[in-house]
Amino acid sequence: MQKRPVHRCQCSDCRRHGSNPIKDLHQQMNFLVSTLDEHQQRLYVGLESQRLGHGGDRQLSRITGLSVDTIAKGRHELDQAEASERIRALGGGRPRVEKKTRRS
Repeated sequence: MQKRPVHRCQCSDCRRHGSNPIKDLHQQMNFLVSTLDEHQQRLYVGLESQRLGHGGDRQLSRITGLSVDTIAKGRHELDQAEASERIRALGGGRPRVEKKTRRS
């Protein structure tokens, strides 16, 4: 399994030198997001966005590096309560490679 890099928050609180509670929280959030798969990331950040309310998508985009559209999709999935084992929709990801068979 490939290790994902931890995103560095781009908000004004995190760009200041030194440690502060907000910077520590953002680092913890980014570490958690880096350990989740795509679906789990969308759900977690969508949940945080719902908690923050208006402007939450844009703020979380700066914190986590995920796109605003991805965060909105996570909120939508939470609203629809779509519990699924799939990470991507059917047909998502790379196409299957056709295996060549040997002829005798």
